[in-house]
Amino acid sequence: MKRTFALPSLMFSGAMANTTAQSAEFASADCVTGLNEIGLISVNNISGNLQDVERVVALKADEQGASWYRIIQMNEEQDPDNWQVQAILYA
Repeated sequence: MKRTFALPSLMFSGAMANTTAQSAEFASADCVTGLNEIGLISVNNISGNLQDVERVVALKADEQGASWYRIIQMNEEQDPDNWQVQAILYA
């Protein structure tokens, strides 16, 4: 079964920020006002659960020099626990 998540509020805004080493942090839609948008990333073929997905996105955002990221779309591929994600990056 293919699942699609388009609402950024589905992510764990505080949970991952405390357990990962990267500096980029999740930002909900209501927190990005006033932040400078610096790019968009798409990551495909992420294996694992939602926490694994967020960890990969945070690492990619950090590689791009972002301080914050907001996931705007998440799709689970036909293979279970295989995800495709798009996120906006902010400075």
